[in-house]
Amino acid sequence: MKTLQGYATEVEADTFFYDSPILNSKVRLMNVVARFRPDLRQRVLFGAHWDTRPWADRDPEPAKRHLPILGANDGASGVAVLLELARLLKKSGPMVGVDIVFFDGEDLGTQADPNGYFRGSNRYVEETSGQKPPLFVVVLDMVGKKDLDLHWEGNSRKLASNIVDLVWGQANDLGVRSFRSDVRHTVFDDHMPFLNAGIPAIDVIDFSYPEWHTTHDTPDKCSPESLEGVGEVLLNLVRKPNFLSN
Repeated sequence: MKTLQGYATEVEADTFFYDSPILNSKVRLMNVVARFRPDLRQRVLFGAHWDTRPWADRDPEPAKRHLPILGANDGASGVAVLLELARLLKKSGPMVGVDIVFFDGEDLGTQADPNGYFRGSNRYVEETSGQKPPLFVVVLDMVGKKDLDLHWEGNSRKLASNIVDLVWGQANDLGVRSFRSDVRHTVFDDHMPFLNAGIPAIDVIDFSYPEWHTTHDTPDKCSPESLEGVGEVLLNLVRKPNFLSN
């Protein structure tokens, strides 16, 4: 939060709790919001989850499945892109209002406790329900691996195809080759609470990641070039917006 306060005009934290039956405890969670150009009513939201999974339930070694994951890609990659985006937006402000949101509690769920998923994004949508919604939402998740392949996510393509086309078109214009124009996975992620509320939202994610939810999700699996490409797309999207109404 201190890092964001050095970049953004407004930074807010929202603390809440989730009574996790899996952890058998009440978990303290916190969303963090940084606003750039808060004077502008037309806004977009970029989000990522900043929590990591408390247990490595997909680890190939059963003895390690109770351990928390480091989450270098699953969580930290999206946060890294948005922190760098925040730094660059301070240097040269966007042409549209930008809200950067770090969601907590995305990864507390299991098949036995599906309510544990997306606690932060659900909370954010509930808490802002009476406010003017963003023009659209872009969620980043697992965008850091080497040989990144960002296919259209199925729910995003079905329910917010115009935003998919906008982001993928920007990537094409910039020559960022990691963006692929077909659906490979349909994923439930932090974009779903927004879609359920009627707000256009997409998930930018490479779900083909063998280290997902294992103790092997470590920085050596990630690539600075992958992160840079995703960040470049978002930065140009708000510096030269072609989607604003008059």
